[in-house]
Amino acid sequence: MRFEQIWEGVIELAPAFLAALPVAAIVILGGMLLNLIISRGLALLARRTQLDENDIIPARNALRWLVRVVVLVMVLGVFGFELGGIWAMISTILAMVAIGFVAVWSLLSHTSATVILVLLRPFHIGDDITLPSENVEGRVVDLNFFFTTLVDHEGSEWRVPNNLFFQKVMLRKKGRKTDTLAAQLNSPEPAKVDPPPAPATDIKPA
Repeated sequence: MRFEQIWEGVIELAPAFLAALPVAAIVILGGMLLNLIISRGLALLARRTQLDENDIIPARNALRWLVRVVVLVMVLGVFGFELGGIWAMISTILAMVAIGFVAVWSLLSHTSATVILVLLRPFHIGDDITLPSENVEGRVVDLNFFFTTLVDHEGSEWRVPNNLFFQKVMLRKKGRKTDTLAAQLNSPEPAKVDPPPAPATDIKPA
């Protein structure tokens, strides 16, 4: 293909491109405005409830990416790309993700339990908790999307699956120095918390 043919093609497409440019700009500005409204709305929700800024970060990030994908598809449609194929591709990807979630239902269960723990706050970092049925006890030092880490008085670490807290009876003793689960979830390192004291032993006089 010669340069003249390429230039002729550009000249033919230029009017349609220039006509679509303002519409694409409006779509992009609308997406930015929608993201701003979502962020302000979630922040307002956090202030009016018991949530803090760390609690709304996952929801805010997920909604932001959803808006970006929708804006990208709409902009491509404005410039003349076939939306049917794009939506079909997105639907296929979402279907594969859904199938993958079903296949790893256990992982999804742990992740969902983590979100509920962050929202309901049945305990905090630095609290002493006991699961009598599992013979597990210790001080909470870390939380990720799958496990809660406890440290006992001997310094040993227990990693408890997060969904276990909704299946077993739990005994909680509030610690003196605590932090929220949401803050720890966003921290790359375990909290610097002293291990719990050793349990007192009953000594009977001779």
